[in-house]
This record gives sequence, structure tokens and C-alpha cells, in this order.
Amino acid sequence: MKLVIPNIIWHGEKERIMAIAIHPTQNLLLTGGSDSKIVEKDNVSEDVGVIKMWTILENSTKMVEFAGAINSGHEQTVNCLKFSPSGKNFASGSDDYKIIIWSQQVRQTFGQSEPRLQWWPFAVLTGHCKEIYDLQWSKNGEILVSGGLDKYVIVWNVKKQKQLQTLDGHTSYVQGVTIDPRLKTIVSLSQDRTARVWKLLKAQRKNLNNLQFYPQHVVRKLENAQKADSQLQSNSQDQQQQSQQQQIEEKKQNGIFLGETSLFTFVRRPDWSPDGSFYILPAAEFWVDNKPIMGAYGFLRQSPQVPCFFLPTNTPALVIRFCPKYFTRNPDIQQPLIDLPYKMIFAIGTVDSLLLYSTDSPTPLAIFGNLHYASITDILYINQGSNLIAISSCDGFCSFVQIEEGYFGQEVPIECKNMLYNNDKIEEEDVSKKNEESKKQEIITEQRVEYKETLDGKKKKMIIPKTLSIDQQCQK
Repeated sequence: MKLVIPNIIWHGEKERIMAIAIHPTQNLLLTGGSDSKIVEKDNVSEDVGVIKMWTILENSTKMVEFAGAINSGHEQTVNCLKFSPSGKNFASGSDDYKIIIWSQQVRQTFGQSEPRLQWWPFAVLTGHCKEIYDLQWSKNGEILVSGGLDKYVIVWNVKKQKQLQTLDGHTSYVQGVTIDPRLKTIVSLSQDRTARVWKLLKAQRKNLNNLQFYPQHVVRKLENAQKADSQLQSNSQDQQQQSQQQQIEEKKQNGIFLGETSLFTFVRRPDWSPDGSFYILPAAEFWVDNKPIMGAYGFLRQSPQVPCFFLPTNTPALVIRFCPKYFTRNPDIQQPLIDLPYKMIFAIGTVDSLLLYSTDSPTPLAIFGNLHYASITDILYINQGSNLIAISSCDGFCSFVQIEEGYFGQEVPIECKNMLYNNDKIEEEDVSKKNEESKKQEIITEQRVEYKETLDGKKKKMIIPKTLSIDQQCQK
């Protein structure tokens, strides 16, 4: 592996880069952020624009070459950029409260001798009332999810240019959103120290014009926090132990995610694995011996209330990004991070470093430290997923990690029908079995789903928006 930081003024002097995006089939890189006029050098003046286009150069130490700027559409800083899966469009979210969907069209502008293919606004989505910090496409390219400073998560139908639903629940800025590859679950991460899991209603799954999500779970703290508290209380015997207990209780009550006082940042960007089996949430902390360890939590899609692993970092984790490829597993690994029939690669971007992981091991494959002078804002995989990783930062620069061919192993093509975690099978389980399991344990989510039998013998789904402890004897 090799780290390269090109000496390029990307967005003017001292202007931050908030997002980067790569075209799925072309060597086209987009950067978004703020911009200003730079000093002319060699009688060449670079275009000013909050979105800039770069051509990725193969086998070159220069890495990229400036290809133009988009200086229309947005009036303020662009905070998020994402290409659609097909590459026909890309979406940008900005401080001007707008989401613009761009498409390539052949046009001739003033000063051009002939028409050429350019990116032009296809649609403007207005619904947020404050700055937009993150957005994500669905795998089919028809649905877009966004989050911003207005505390809302909005679901859009891009083709219809229609706002489908506003998900309300967070009490502070929404700084990261990610959508399940199967379009059944949305996860949002906020500065209010909570992550919210939104589940798609089963009756709406075939109607993309009227998708409706309901809050399935709110992640605030670990399930065993109350048990740990009670044990610590029973063991406290003197004033010193009592004071320590109070401190522990205060920390646990604050949740498992970092707050504004501990982490002041623009982004907290989670990500789903390409197969949809699990997702990872950054900006997390885990307390050991009354000391916080920063890192990221992983959650299986079947268990959104209990993390399945925790990956520690030296500084707060900000961005999670998965490689879209699958690789063969190492047969010598006996205790993988996630037991899958294949291996996936993902990156964790912290305030000042990049960590590369695989699902084969809980230890990182590589660590790159002191990459930038300011916090990392975005990460992406270039060259169809694995050979080049790009990192953007608030310091106004982008860095690249070059990876040797075959470093992650042999690539394996995986189809959805061969996934280990098949969500369709999980949701098609016998309803009676779900009810039996739910009656045996305490429901800790803010909303729960029950199935009641109607007069005609059918099962009816009911959403109960309250935390309750179910007593099976009372139910009888």
C-alpha cells in the first residue's frame, strides 16, 4: 500500500472539501465543498464552483487532472455528493437547503464553439428548512434519503420528484444517513447521541410511489447498562465508590455515541454492507474501567438493538465506507469479525486517520495516521472498488491510498439470492413464532409490532408506539 497526497489546490485556498463521489463506470471524480477564486498561475485561471470535476489519471503520480467546475445551481457550500448506481445522475446537498439532481445533457453554452456533454440540473428537491449534511441513493436509483440540520430525515422519489415521507424523531442535527441495499431499512445518525432505525411497512414494498417507514428502534445505550449499574451500586461501600458510580451513571445515561461537547464535527456517516447483512455506526464510545474508548459499532440487520461488535479507534470515528466487491475468505481464520461465506472490506475514517478492516478479522489490515490537518469528511473506493481509496478533508485536500492488485484476495461474484443473511426469509417466518418470542422477553424499543388475529382468521399487523414490558400471564 502507498499513500499519495497530490499538491493540488482543490477548492481554492483554505476552502474545505465536504464530499467526494466517483462515477461508477467513468474515471470521473467529483468534489464538493466551498470555493473561492485562486491566484492565477502561468496565465491559467481555474473555474470557481462548489462542485468540481476531476479526471482520474491511471499510472500517474499526479493522480487527477482538473476537468471543470459546476458554478450554477447551488449558492452555498455543498456538503454531500452521491452518484446514482447507474451513473446517469448525481445528487448534491448544500447549505442553501436544496438537493439538486444532475443529469448529463448535450448543450452549447456561451463561449463554446460546439455543443458538448455537460452536467445540468434535472430536478431541485426542496423540503429541508436548514442545511443538508448527508444523502444516500437506493440500489435501484429511484429513491433518495437525506438528512440535515432541521433534524429531519426525508425520503424522496427521484423519478417523480416527490417527497414521500418526512421521518421525525431526532432532537438534534442529522449528520448521517444510510439505506439498506434491499430498500427495507433506513438508519440515521444524529448529534443527539442516538441512531434511529426506520423500517419499511410490508404493505408498501412494491409501491415506490408511496413508501412509508416507521421507527423500529432507537439506539441510545447498551442493553446491559442497567444491569451493570445495579451491580456497581451493590458493590459500592464508601464515598469514593459512590462518587465513581455517579460518574459512571452520568456517562451511561449520555448514551453510546459522542455528543457535541466531545465531538464537534460536520459529519457522522454510517454505511450498510453491500450484501445488506449488517451496518456500522461511527462516532461511538465504549466505557472500560471508567474510561471511554472511541470507535464504531456494528449491528446485524436482524438485531438493531444489540451491537454485534465494537472496533476501537484512537480518535473519534466519523465516516464508514464499504468496498462494493466481495473476496474469498482466508481458510486459516477461525474467529472472524462476521461469519460470512465471503470477505468484505470496509474503511473507517477518523479525525486524523484511516483504518482498513475486513470481515475476516477484528484487527485492522492497515492504519494510515496523520493524513490531514483537519478532520476527514468522506471516503470512497475508485477503480471499480478496491485498487484506490480517496479521502477528503476539511483542510481542503484529498489523499489517496494505492492498493496492490490482489491484496485483499481473489474477487468473488455474489448474487443477492446467495446471501447468507436473506432478509426476505427472516421476514417470512411464521408470525406465531414471532409473537411467542416477543412474549418471552422485555421489549426495549420505542415502538413494537404485534400481530393480532381478526374475526376472519387473518393476522393483522399493529404498531404500538410505546415501550412496554409484556407480561405473558396478563396477555392470557
